[in-house]
Amino acid sequence: MAKTLNDPIENILGRIIGLASQAMKVLVDKNLAEANFDLRLEHIILLRTIFENEGINQHQITLFTFRDKTAITRLIDHLEKKNLVLRVPDKQDRRQNLIYLTNEAKVLFPKFIEVAKLTEQEAIAGISAKDVQICKDVLKQVRKNLSHLVT
Repeated sequence: MAKTLNDPIENILGRIIGLASQAMKVLVDKNLAEANFDLRLEHIILLRTIFENEGINQHQITLFTFRDKTAITRLIDHLEKKNLVLRVPDKQDRRQNLIYLTNEAKVLFPKFIEVAKLTEQEAIAGISAKDVQICKDVLKQVRKNLSHLVT
């Protein structure tokens, strides 16, 4: 028997958010591929984090992105091979690497944002601007409510 949105399990907020998030991820990945970028949403999130925090270390990235150290290392390795990020040893703590965007990444970054905006427009088609803003505000509050519980 197929599940519907009237099913109590399917109507749990976390489930709805998870399904919407997964659908957005799939669409972003598809749009990135169609734009000839060999990257996925998780790479773009990491690039955005670095863009906003040049010289951030890997541990700080894990805190910003809610990803584990192994996953972040794997993503940085991929971006480094693509010549989009640089690891620079921290002069204060040689055990740490500071992560910077390359010039190539800085040039490409606005194009990644265009793909993200296109994806959002596809996702919100037929939804009023007011409802979209309400949704964003509610989800930001949910994240704020949960952020201290997951760190």
